Amino acid sequence: MTRNGYPNIVIVDGARTPIGVKCGTLSRFAPEDLATFACEEAILRSGVGRELIDVAIGANVYQCTAPGAQDIYFPRNVGLRCGLNVETPALMVQRICGSGLQTMVNAMQQIALPDAVDDAKVALCFGAEVMSRVPRMIRSPRTEASFWEFEEGGTVEDTLLAGLNHDLVSTTMMNTADEYGNRMGVTREECDTLAAQSHERARAANCASHFNGGDAMRGVFAIDAKDLGGHPVHLARDECARRTSAEALAKLRGITPNGLVTAGNASEISDGAAAVVVADREVAEQNGWATRFEIVGHGVCGVDPRVMGRGPVPSISQALSRAGLEQGDVGLWEINEAFAAQYLGVEKELGLPREKVNVNGGAIAIGHPLAATGVRMIVDLMYEMKRQGIAYGCASACIGGGQGAAVIVRNTEAV
Repeated sequence: MTRNGYPNIVIVDGARTPIGVKCGTLSRFAPEDLATFACEEAILRSGVGRELIDVAIGANVYQCTAPGAQDIYFPRNVGLRCGLNVETPALMVQRICGSGLQTMVNAMQQIALPDAVDDAKVALCFGAEVMSRVPRMIRSPRTEASFWEFEEGGTVEDTLLAGLNHDLVSTTMMNTADEYGNRMGVTREECDTLAAQSHERARAANCASHFNGGDAMRGVFAIDAKDLGGHPVHLARDECARRTSAEALAKLRGITPNGLVTAGNASEISDGAAAVVVADREVAEQNGWATRFEIVGHGVCGVDPRVMGRGPVPSISQALSRAGLEQGDVGLWEINEAFAAQYLGVEKELGLPREKVNVNGGAIAIGHPLAATGVRMIVDLMYEMKRQGIAYGCASACIGGGQGAAVIVRNTEAV
């Protein structure tokens, strides 16, 4: 345990795919494929023997995108494809936009339990989403006469759009961001300025990436494979980032009651995956694995569903408390840009310094493949903390339905 009684858990290493734009380069892959790519890379970077991984914890929100309804086997299949022991169990977690972060929280909690309850010491955590493949569905009930037959007709449903509504409280995700932003005094101009900045930062990061001879974005690995149709794929950058401006974005029509949300200042629908290897520090040290980054705090909180974008505020506060830190101790932030209005509400409420948040672009430009986002943020955060010599970093996301999640990471080698 650490000085605050928090379990001493390290992130040995991690990696993420480039994020593909909707119906783009990665759209022919199943989530299982992308997760396998990310896990293979994370395991390779970590140097952890596959036989030493005790549990696989995966996240995938839209459980209807793999052929033949194989998404129900998602974490188990990824573990098997990565060569983990057949005896190594797999677990699926789902906390919508916080699912990726939740895989690490679950791993930390399992590792921290007494051996008599759970003796896992090393976990493979991953998230993947291929939003391009979320289908249209015909909801027809089974007949009473024959279970294997269906009634004629039925309601046609776009399952992607259906998930962006929260019927219980009669709202939508974009309306919750609009409402929260409006309560916090966010303006449309601020939203478009943030969106343009997100694209500018993401494009600059792509240019400075290790693929282009720079030292940025080292958590990203290139995908060089074949898609389900047998076509060659090579992707070495986030596809969603584009050249734009606040002036150009200002011309787009507002689509929410207060006019704060547009197609240009909301997160990109996208495809991608990310993975990390998490371990008990003592076990990592015994095996000679990297122990540079440790998880020192986490938070998961509920908020009013009508302002779900506020979720990072209490979850960050909870994570800081558990870590024994003040907000000013955090030198780098990854706050998911579900919507510009939502992020700006969080920024205003917490007083976050823009120059320390999403320095390589946020989800408006990079994309938001739901279950992958939390792990993607942690991977980007760790490598940027290492690049800049930052001691503490925090990744946080708002969550549909009115929740928030946050994880704080410490760089033990920071000067």
